[in-house]
Amino acid sequence: MSAFEDAVIQRIKQLEREVERLQKWERPDKTGWIPVSDTWTYVSATSFKITGKDVRYKFPKGTKIKLVQSGSTKYFYVIATAYSTDTTVTITGGSDYTLASATISGQAYSYAAAPQNFPQWFNYNVGWSCDSGTQPSIGNGILVGRFRLIGTSLLMRVSLRFGSTTTGGGGGNWQFNVPVTGLDYMYIGVAHIRNTGTNNYARYVQYYPVDYAVIKYFFGLDNETNLLYLTYNTPFTWANTDNLTFQLEYEI
Repeated sequence: MSAFEDAVIQRIKQLEREVERLQKWERPDKTGWIPVSDTWTYVSATSFKITGKDVRYKFPKGTKIKLVQSGSTKYFYVIATAYSTDTTVTITGGSDYTLASATISGQAYSYAAAPQNFPQWFNYNVGWSCDSGTQPSIGNGILVGRFRLIGTSLLMRVSLRFGSTTTGGGGGNWQFNVPVTGLDYMYIGVAHIRNTGTNNYARYVQYYPVDYAVIKYFFGLDNETNLLYLTYNTPFTWANTDNLTFQLEYEI
């Protein structure tokens, strides 16, 4: 056997071993996760990188991520990718999970609807503010935000319940942040407002990233009036146990 023939045979064996490795690592297991042999390296609390290769195609928006750091399993959604020498993957776990500057192991991704143990819904820290004047304070009230992603479609929910020490600011229009910045279109959601023991109100919620990076429009449906905003005294003077709940779906 010539040296050339021997080199060809060795190369074929090498390729067979590589195919076997990929078949083992790059296919879904019974839990819906696809284990990864590439090394993932911390970049920031919301991103990691794969060094020296372009693998953006593996991580479209909405891809589910699982990894382990310091013995803790963490879950995320992919919200962006970029490539320049390395592939950088931007992720979000809301306020439930953040990436630490530590070794990443047990890395896997999934396109399945419900891979094992993936939480689907994540909490996020809702920023509540006024566009002018004295700022609101949640005090002993409750302010909760949650979201989930299906592909590029993000559904978010926010619930605000006034407590006895909650204040609604000094007259400026209320505004609420979103968990992930949306694409530049106009999105409409719905809101329910409860003046406890007195009345219920409906509003359309508008999110228009071209205009504002936050949600601040709550269009009134009352007698076709031109109500646009919520304040400490609109549509009534807010007090203990009053509620605002709204839901909105938009594209990222």
